[in-house]
Amino acid sequence: EGGGGEGGGLGGGGEGGGEGEVIEMEGSALLACDGAHSPVRRALGLRLSGPPPLQHFKSVHFRAPSLAERLAERPAMLYFVFHPEAVAVLVAHHMGRGEWVAQLPFFPPLQDGTALDVAECGRIIEELVGGPLPDLSVCSAGAWRMSAKVAQRMSVGPVHLLGDAAHQFPPAGAFGMNTGLQDAHNIAWKLAAVHHGSASERLLSSYDAERRPVAHANARLAVHNYERGLRVAEALGLPAAAPDLAAGALGAAS
Repeated sequence: EGGGGEGGGLGGGGEGGGEGEVIEMEGSALLACDGAHSPVRRALGLRLSGPPPLQHFKSVHFRAPSLAERLAERPAMLYFVFHPEAVAVLVAHHMGRGEWVAQLPFFPPLQDGTALDVAECGRIIEELVGGPLPDLSVCSAGAWRMSAKVAQRMSVGPVHLLGDAAHQFPPAGAFGMNTGLQDAHNIAWKLAAVHHGSASERLLSSYDAERRPVAHANARLAVHNYERGLRVAEALGLPAAAPDLAAGALGAAS
């Protein structure tokens, strides 16, 4: 996550490969690719701007090699499942080995992150696929929030934010990965040009000016795609506003 040339004035440290080992580095720049909860971004005091979370999910990693047999005539990477028991997206990471991830929505304040434990996630997955999976093994389940947020700045001095550290989008259109790769390309050639003396350090200030507007535009487009996807549920009689209406009714009753 750090980089730069020799003799730079930027220092940092991090855990190395061995237990308890700390590696100290110096460089002319730091590229913070440390994810949505970026400690570097927080240390810089940079806020994320954007609307409240659009949706809450449990991301469930599970193994079920026998599922491939059921889907042999309809192989795909993504399965959008609308079932009376649950709505979910099943992602085939490796169908042959039975490696899957299920994205199961939950609905605060009606539910919280503890509403779907491992056993309940397994039960819902079996409902989604139409019956018991004798080899089903739920490996992990973690809650996450679908957001559309962009950091108020993507550069502070010699520190530059990239990828999810700088922006978070709904996973509707693959904009997160592609925008992150574009971030890396943009800052990498500029750092190389400065390092080799073909450009002044002023060039690096263009990173934020060029990349942040793109991040905002891609956030808007990803939200648009997400909202278009909700039309499928609406057409099946599952209004997207139903959880909010139910929560409001419960709140008024209490």
